[in-house]
Amino acid sequence: MFELLGWSLLAGIANALAGGGLFFTLPALLALGIPSTSAVATANVASWPGYISAFWGIRKKLRTGPLWALTVIGLLGGGLGALVLVQFDASNFNYWVPWLLLAVSVLYARQLLSKAGFEGPLVLRLRGWPLLFSGSFYGGFFGGGLGVLFMSITGQLRMGSNLQQHAIKLYLSMLASGATIVVYSLSGLVYWQGGVVLALGYLIGGKLGAKLLTRINPKLLAWSIVTFGMVLSGYYFVRFYL
Repeated sequence: MFELLGWSLLAGIANALAGGGLFFTLPALLALGIPSTSAVATANVASWPGYISAFWGIRKKLRTGPLWALTVIGLLGGGLGALVLVQFDASNFNYWVPWLLLAVSVLYARQLLSKAGFEGPLVLRLRGWPLLFSGSFYGGFFGGGLGVLFMSITGQLRMGSNLQQHAIKLYLSMLASGATIVVYSLSGLVYWQGGVVLALGYLIGGKLGAKLLTRINPKLLAWSIVTFGMVLSGYYFVRFYL
């Protein structure tokens, strides 16, 4: 259990900074012999306190943002994604994960290199609804590299400043993760003994990550997210294909 606490602490920090906390917790749960669907469900439910603590540290960045719209998107998308996981075998989805992570990482890098930039006014335009909803759905279904996906989407939409995009990422991740609690709990997929330990580590790690977030150069952090996404993609290629 101490190993789970350590991995979840790193996961909480990673989720606050870039995303991809599942990179740490999912292998730890699978190593305990927990089935893949239960491992995904447990990791998602346990990550909720970490997202809360991380978002709380940066919540003021969304004071003038479209919170009601984001709330609907996060809860509905996360809840529907969790319902799909309950119905299907998550192991079949594993083979899509590295391709998706690679795609969103390349997409985010392309946006950073664009002369148009990746920042703009904090406005949720019509085309942003399906994109953010799909990200929330993915967060409820699997969630690996969710932060990279959300940063890519908000960057493409040029929705707010870099820190505001991080706040959106954390807020939607918090809602999607929260929505899964009800679905996964009723389905019996959650491994609660390990989940409580993970939640504690996520909570502490999220708070630490939120403090680091405001002290890191935005450009450096953005490229760190791209690098992290590439590494995460490579890891899952090796894990699921070899």
